[in-house]
Amino acid sequence: MGSSQAFRNTFRFGLFEADLGTGELRKRGRKVALQDQPFQVLALLLQHPGEIVSREDLQRVLWPADTFVEFEHGVNTAIKKLRQALGDSADNPRFIETLPRKGYRFIAPVNYQPIPTPASIPVADATPASTLISVLAASGRRWWWLAGAGLILATAACAMWLFRKPGNATATVPASIPLTAYPGFQASPSFSPEGDRVAFSWNGPKQDNQDIYVKQIGADVPIRLTKDPAEDVSPAWSPDGRWIAFLRWLSAGRSRVFLIPAVGGAERRLMEVSEGQAEGWGGGGASWHPSSQWLVIPDKISAQEPFALFLVSVETGEKRKLTSPARGLLGDFYPTVSPDGKAVAFTRAISMDSSDLYLLELSVDLRAVGEPKRITFWQRCTGEPAWWPDGNSLLFTSGATSFNRTLWQMALRGAARRQGEPERLPFGGEGYGLAPAVSRQGRVAYMQHALVAHIWRMELGGGHRVVNMPMNSSRLDHVPQYSPDGKRIAFASNRSGSQEIWLCDADGSNAVQLTGFGGPYVADPTWSPDGRRIAFDARPRGTSEIYIVSADGGKPERLRGTQSGEGGPQWSRDGKWIYFGSERSGNPQMWKVPDGGGDPVQITKQGGGSGGHESPDGKFLYYLLDGVDGGNTEVRRVPVEGGEEIRIIESVCTQGFAVAERGIYFFSGCENPSVQLFNFATRKVETAAKVDGNMAYGFSVSPDGRWLLYAAYDNAREQSDLMMVEKVR
Repeated sequence: MGSSQAFRNTFRFGLFEADLGTGELRKRGRKVALQDQPFQVLALLLQHPGEIVSREDLQRVLWPADTFVEFEHGVNTAIKKLRQALGDSADNPRFIETLPRKGYRFIAPVNYQPIPTPASIPVADATPASTLISVLAASGRRWWWLAGAGLILATAACAMWLFRKPGNATATVPASIPLTAYPGFQASPSFSPEGDRVAFSWNGPKQDNQDIYVKQIGADVPIRLTKDPAEDVSPAWSPDGRWIAFLRWLSAGRSRVFLIPAVGGAERRLMEVSEGQAEGWGGGGASWHPSSQWLVIPDKISAQEPFALFLVSVETGEKRKLTSPARGLLGDFYPTVSPDGKAVAFTRAISMDSSDLYLLELSVDLRAVGEPKRITFWQRCTGEPAWWPDGNSLLFTSGATSFNRTLWQMALRGAARRQGEPERLPFGGEGYGLAPAVSRQGRVAYMQHALVAHIWRMELGGGHRVVNMPMNSSRLDHVPQYSPDGKRIAFASNRSGSQEIWLCDADGSNAVQLTGFGGPYVADPTWSPDGRRIAFDARPRGTSEIYIVSADGGKPERLRGTQSGEGGPQWSRDGKWIYFGSERSGNPQMWKVPDGGGDPVQITKQGGGSGGHESPDGKFLYYLLDGVDGGNTEVRRVPVEGGEEIRIIESVCTQGFAVAERGIYFFSGCENPSVQLFNFATRKVETAAKVDGNMAYGFSVSPDGRWLLYAAYDNAREQSDLMMVEKVR
């Protein structure tokens, strides 16, 4: 074995982090005194979160076989000291649950993060798993260090297994090379049948309009095909090489499907469809049948129905419905027809951040054979499938949210691997809208773009000083909220690989992860008036649900009395109620439920459904009402017991308002807005400051009224390029 590498295995839970490499426990960055044996107990529990660890397991770890101790007393003492260090209770546990006559279980969300320190990386021979287990069992007090080494070896072995080809002695990761490197946004690549050209959409050298372009691979200058002032997206090259189909976004939620010769020329209008942009799915994609006579396109017949897939003849315009998703879903998007024309893979979406892949078989006359078969079961953001040339497997994207998708592949036919065993590909990174494409020759193109947002703090008095907060990462940090005492900030971030709730000090220091769902979208934290709990939204089953977690960490609990599809929680000033938005009455309205859960009470009758904030005296509720057909978002007011609903502010940026002692602070718009104040005393709107940038979600005023927190997208990094991998399989 070569030289060793120092390796930290850090487990984060609540406000704590345990470093198994150094044997240290920290709370909010500060070391917590904990003896060796209690720490070993903690390490074992953290490596098996949600599982029962028996007292016999603890005995084998804490004491070698030839050590004679009072075992029962020793385990009880170690557990007691560990609970004291964590501030936990056996009667009302937040971290360690006792199961009588069985053992113990760690019940709080755990986030694991291996962090290599700067040192030489070892080159190790393969070690049998049985040998590793034997070493761990005999290692006594140093077992956790060896566990880290085992994880290194396991990771290396998995990587070798994933990337090694039969007959090759070494593993290689395919190299990604830039396909485009123009300013602005390039998206939705589609290969020509020969694989030597790529059609894509680009907002142009001046970044003023999205059009369709074609680029010869290896050439510098692309050819512009469309010049309409409307946005042209989602090009799809026909298998015979003659046409490129694309979508043109229109007003009023409609798009048109056009065909244009691949060499340029006059456009031909094919049909009009509903636009998927409002649902966060871009154009929704279109796919050619291998005959080049048919297109599969997402559309919906009425506004109340979900999107379905339709087969459309490019010659006659004949339209056949292929899928019928259930009401309540967003619907079916991103179809891709198999190379033999006998199946369609597609994305079926519950919400923007919850979707899975489905497969629909087609008959010889191109009609649906039975119902679509679900082929992934992750209940996260999974989609954008593309067939490999042999038709035996799919390339697709998946991530905890639409912002951090990665590239995957999964076999569907053939003897190579059984169905439903996905592999993550070693290229592509993370981002949203990867939109992968595969050529007949096996080349892969994809979009490289990561959405970045930072949290900023503005001084509301004086010179309106703006500070980029220290807790910001290179990922999406947003929806910040001050604690009631102004000493801490809760916010959401996907820096750990999944969207979670984080906490930090008011100056942005000592950021720690609070939740550990590890998959679904989690956001919109709000503090209880006593600062002891945090309510937030999560989507473990695809749609928004309200959870509450202790501000000191622990297991989040679903808010009793709420149901799936409800979100945007906010506590009342006295802490007795939690307001939320819901469509349980048939349309969006504001509701409230007792703090401890119970029967919900409807507050509004004329619409609403998000952003509820009580007035300082607790008499009124201020909330958002979205305008019809994308119109202005208003701030309205209603008595907390229900009553007259009146408009207070005509137009605000969504999630861009907060109720303070002086009045309602809000953004006048979402791009380079003014910070304005609706003054309670004068009943007039005053301009407080000016902000530069494109606003993301989040807006909070400190309890003393001195500071404003907001989130803005990092425009310097909001660019996309197309990347290509020559040989993948």
